[in-house]
Amino acid sequence: MRLRCFPVVLLAATLAACTGDKPADSSQAQAPAPADMHNSQNSLDWGGVYEGILACADCPGTHTRLTLGPDGSFELMSRPLVRGATPTNPRGQFTWQPDGNSIALDEAAGARRFAVGEGRVILLNSDGSRPDAAGAALTKLAPVQPQARTALAEVLEDHRWTLTSASGAGNQRIDALFPSAERPFVFGFEGARLNVAGGCNSLRGSYEVSSEGQLSVGRLAATMMACEAPLMAADAALTGLMGAPLELVLVQGPEPTLAMLAASGEALLLTGQQTLEARYGPGSTVFLEIGPRRLPCDNGASADGLCLQVREITFDDQGLRVGSPGEFQPFVGLIEGYTHTAGTRNVIRVKRFQSGGAQGNAAAAVDVLDLVVESATVEQ
Repeated sequence: MRLRCFPVVLLAATLAACTGDKPADSSQAQAPAPADMHNSQNSLDWGGVYEGILACADCPGTHTRLTLGPDGSFELMSRPLVRGATPTNPRGQFTWQPDGNSIALDEAAGARRFAVGEGRVILLNSDGSRPDAAGAALTKLAPVQPQARTALAEVLEDHRWTLTSASGAGNQRIDALFPSAERPFVFGFEGARLNVAGGCNSLRGSYEVSSEGQLSVGRLAATMMACEAPLMAADAALTGLMGAPLELVLVQGPEPTLAMLAASGEALLLTGQQTLEARYGPGSTVFLEIGPRRLPCDNGASADGLCLQVREITFDDQGLRVGSPGEFQPFVGLIEGYTHTAGTRNVIRVKRFQSGGAQGNAAAAVDVLDLVVESATVEQ
């Protein structure tokens, strides 16, 4: 009897008989690997506020803040870092692209597209490709804590500000302000006093910040050191720029940026590093005598297994030693800013901050060099 095959869907055994092939062994069949469906849309906590400075063709940068809502809404604040510039603030809806890794804002924001990553978004080119140059990323801001110091004057005081960029009215770099890569200008705002270090001389003066965010600096006094001509010229250039009121623009982030904008077109950009006082609270002053040799120790922070030999000493109001310092003990931590030279005995003043570690643990304290009080070479 001849088996007939009909053009309909039959059982697998019948189909095999029609084709002459044996049925596949289901125990040996391998199911295709499932596609990886993870993407930014379904895997990241992408909602929130992103802030940073985007590149600008004819200005030092554009201060940009993008807020993404869980309902698909957005708000995009942009302002060029130019004195007196008016920010734009369009609102609208965004849509996820088919890949689930990028979004497109609606026409209210020019249909701009952003790639969404862990803790940041990147402004894409008009064709959807990623830009090659820097200046396209915005960083996600952490939620503001209830006791956080967020006022402009407070943020100024809580950071040390390093000058990283300076441009003139034509957006050309002001080379005179960068005479040495090893000595950038660093600004410190303490109470009503401004301190600037980095050029030739330390600069000090009073300052005020108005409710409109305008910085006014009093006459800057300087130490009287003589240095190489480029360092002296840098001091003079900076003093001249600080002589007139400057508009301040604060760009929030883990390392915030502070823009100082002059009416004559100059723009200074500074990066902030949080002070230890802001991180840990008030510190204490401690005097340490450091022996001339480092010795082997257990649990030391140094990779070579050697520790400083340290003992605490006390001075009275006249600067004279009082009491007996006791024996040298291994110091298992590090003193920030201190570099030891073998054969040299030093007496140093440090600022000590409690970092919140276990009580009695040396790692619970952070020591930062404040001053070298005495230094002497000891014969080995």
